[in-house]
Amino acid sequence: MGQNMKKGLWLGMLGLGLLLTAVACGGGSEAKQPQAPAAAGPVQEVKLAMGDFFYNPNDITVNAGRIRFLLSNVGKTAHRFSITGEGVNTSTNNVGAGRETTFELDLAPGVYKVGCTLGDHEKRGSVGKLTVN
Repeated sequence: MGQNMKKGLWLGMLGLGLLLTAVACGGGSEAKQPQAPAAAGPVQEVKLAMGDFFYNPNDITVNAGRIRFLLSNVGKTAHRFSITGEGVNTSTNNVGAGRETTFELDLAPGVYKVGCTLGDHEKRGSVGKLTVN
């Protein structure tokens, strides 16, 4: 097999893998509006469980820059993850019970509110604070 054919096969397999990953994630997690420009440095990851009706953890501190939230709905109903404050107002799509998704964005220093914007979920406890240093 020639070098170009091997390279093409490898790129095709990589593309298929990315497509399958996107399909498997379901529910989506795209921001509804653009965020602050990307900052240099590694992506920070935050694991967060969304339940009926809580976020764990509900008080998060990260450094400014790119943040990837690894969200797991451990509840029996759908939930959403939203971030508001400092000019940001964005959220994930609904994340079904037992589902997981990721949500990634760039954040500048400040204090943000995180919460579930479905029905009265915030009033019932699906709310928290995100501090970005």
